[in-house]
Amino acid sequence: MAKRSKKDKDHALVAEAKGRVTTIIDAIPPEELVSAIKRAPSLRGMILGYIAEEMFEKHVLNKNPDISHIQKHDDHDRSVNKSDRDFRYNGRKYSIQLKSVQTNSIAWLPEDEVLVADVQNDASDRRAITLPNGNKVETTNYAIGDYDILAVPLFPFSGEWKFAYKRNRDCRLTDSKKYDEKDRQYLLSTTEKLHYPLSDGWTTDLPSLLDDSLGEPADE
Repeated sequence: MAKRSKKDKDHALVAEAKGRVTTIIDAIPPEELVSAIKRAPSLRGMILGYIAEEMFEKHVLNKNPDISHIQKHDDHDRSVNKSDRDFRYNGRKYSIQLKSVQTNSIAWLPEDEVLVADVQNDASDRRAITLPNGNKVETTNYAIGDYDILAVPLFPFSGEWKFAYKRNRDCRLTDSKKYDEKDRQYLLSTTEKLHYPLSDGWTTDLPSLLDDSLGEPADE
C-alpha cells in the first residue's frame, strides 16, 4: 500500500481556497440567495433565528434605554451559559433565551378568535444536567432556572419587530413519561404555547418581568 503523503494545511493555495469560502455569498445574486433560503425550511429557520437575535438587540435598546450591557454567548458552548443574551437592568443581570414560532403550527382558534402557535423551547443538543434533587438526566429539555426570560418575535402575527416575553419559571413543565415523576417537576416542556393577542403569562413589556426574584446582582 502506497504511503499517504502528509497534508499541508499551510500551503498558500489552501489559504486562497479558504478565503474564497466566505465570498460565496457575495458571488450569489441577492434574489437567488433569498430564493434558496425560502426553499429550505431548516436553513430558513436557522437564519430567522439569528435575525431575531439581532433584531432583539435593536428592539430592546430602542424601546428600553435602561437596559444595557447586552452580551452574546458562544452558541457552541452551553456548558455554563444556557441563554442567548445577558443584559443589565437596574443593577441586576438577567438572561434571555430567544426562540421562534414553528411556522407549521400556526392556526386560528375560532372559539377564542385568536391565533395560536407552538414555540420550540429546548436546547439544540442533548446533554447531561443535574437537577435540584441531585438526579442527573440526559435531555434536550431546559430546566427551571436555566435562563430567566423566554423571548419570541411576534413578526409572523403583527408584521413588526415586537417581542413576547415570559418568565422561565412560568413556562409549562414537561409531561414526558420518559422522565421520572420526581424529575419532571424541574424540566420544562420542549414546546410552549403562544396565543395572539397574548395571554397566559406572555407580555410585550419586558421590564415588567424583571425583579429581584430573577437574575443576579450585576458586577460593577
